[in-house]
This record gives sequence, structure tokens and C-alpha cells, in this order.
Amino acid sequence: MKTLRKEDIAGFTIVEMMIVIALSSIITFGAFAILRVGTEQSQLSQTKMTLQDGVREALYKMVQEIRQSAPSRVTVGAGGNSLQFQVPDPTSLVNGSYTVNWAGAHTIQYALSNVQLRRTDTTTNRTSVIANDITGIQFSGNIAQPTLVTITVSAQRALTNGRQVPVAPLQMTAQAEVRNS
Repeated sequence: MKTLRKEDIAGFTIVEMMIVIALSSIITFGAFAILRVGTEQSQLSQTKMTLQDGVREALYKMVQEIRQSAPSRVTVGAGGNSLQFQVPDPTSLVNGSYTVNWAGAHTIQYALSNVQLRRTDTTTNRTSVIANDITGIQFSGNIAQPTLVTITVSAQRALTNGRQVPVAPLQMTAQAEVRNS
């Protein structure tokens, strides 16, 4: 039978174990850092897309409604921060003569309140939120072409960590051609 001597016992020294633990910790920390950055980028992209979709949808709704008005019934507020216009009552449009009957017209106003773009039907006193996270809105009309209303919307949102998305406010512009007379 062979006797074991101290030099024959194989094993790791404390220094080798500390090196292995340090390397494992660095690799684990790196993997978690990569996952965290990936999650943050995913959240950033999702927030940007949601913000763009919200602004795009608000512009579409406003353009569709402004088109129903007449140039003489559209008023851009002082500084261009609000828009007020009239739309014919939908029930009065079917009169057989294919002319717009302005009796019973509704007065609509778009304006920014805090970070919400609000639509108010002043005839019925109903207010609805068209879009959130709006930092600015600008309405403008062209005297040379009074049937055209330009709408510029700026939007920005803060993530849970306080980071602003996008860094500079997102701006989108649309034009509505007023079609009735």
C-alpha cells in the first residue's frame, strides 16, 4: 500500500481560488450589465414609438375635423397656441341640396393644458384628451391661402429613471385643408 505524502495531494491554493472567484464575479457583472442596457434600450425604443404614434394619431384626428370647417369659421388663437373653428351639425348635412347648412354648428377648440392636448366642444361643453406628453402646439394659417391650417406638435416623455425621450422634443407637422364654404 502506498502512503500519501503532502506533495502528492492535489488541490487549489487560496490564491487560485480567489482568482477564480474574481474572474467569475467580473463575468457575471458584465453579463448583467449587458442585459440591463438591452432592457433600457428596449424601453427607450418602445417609449419613442408610443410617443410618435400618439402624436401622429392626434394630428390625424385634428386634420379630419378641421377639414369639415370653412375658412371664415376658423380662428387661430393669440400666439398660435389654440385653434377654434366651427363644424356643421352632422344631422343637418343631409338636406338634398348638397350645400352645407351651418344652423346648429358646433364650435370646437383645440388647446394645450399642462401636457395634454385637449379638444373642447364648446356647444356641448364636452372635453376630451387627444394626446398626452405634449410640450408645445402651434397653429398657423396663411393669409394668401386661407383654406390651409398648419399644425405643429412637440412631444416629450420622461422615463422612470428621469431620462427624457427623445432628448430634444419630437416635432411633427400636418396641414389641414378647410373644404367647406
